[in-house]
Amino acid sequence: MIALEALFVNQYVELEDAEGNMLVAQIDDIGSYSFQIGSILSKHRVSIPGLVAQEVFVYFQGGAGIKYQFKTKVIAQNGTSPIRLQLTMPQDGEILRVQKREYFRVPVELNFELENKQIGHPNRQYRTRDISGGGLSFITSERPFQDDETDPKGILFIENGESTSMIPFESRVVYQNPTTLGYQVALKFTKIRESHRDTIIKFCMKEQLKRRKL
Repeated sequence: MIALEALFVNQYVELEDAEGNMLVAQIDDIGSYSFQIGSILSKHRVSIPGLVAQEVFVYFQGGAGIKYQFKTKVIAQNGTSPIRLQLTMPQDGEILRVQKREYFRVPVELNFELENKQIGHPNRQYRTRDISGGGLSFITSERPFQDDETDPKGILFIENGESTSMIPFESRVVYQNPTTLGYQVALKFTKIRESHRDTIIKFCMKEQLKRRKL
């Protein structure tokens, strides 16, 4: 896809930082090597000055409602009122269609927690049985969800060396089947940042490579 044909002035875009925080803005200027966004409409815990010199994902809606993305870098902050950000123009071919992907599962134990909908009660702690970019499964001694309980929210913890990535998600229950060990439960992610999903996918790929070397 040719960048100068895909992007245009007054176009709405979503910008996502490395932590999965997003802002919505409009493109107000386009050049051959960079473009500028302003008219920021919403900001979720995004530190504007902290974005300078950082790599970010940009999403936008194309024809027929198709969503596209590309990775770029914030060059500078231009002004404070209103705030504008200068970003590097993507190369032709770097704009990719956001596709619904099939994900392979990797058996691995990771800590995660699910929101307890009873006020005043702590979140429920579990260990995964396997994970993928599309969801996770786990085994628990008691039936975790009642029939009227929908859209479980949780946080998955992925350890990367000395750091731990906290990945919030919303999900739906695929099944919770009784077994000799209790209940085997599968959750499908219904709302998760794409950058967080990529973190999971990269982790799964590393785990798969480790197993092949064994």
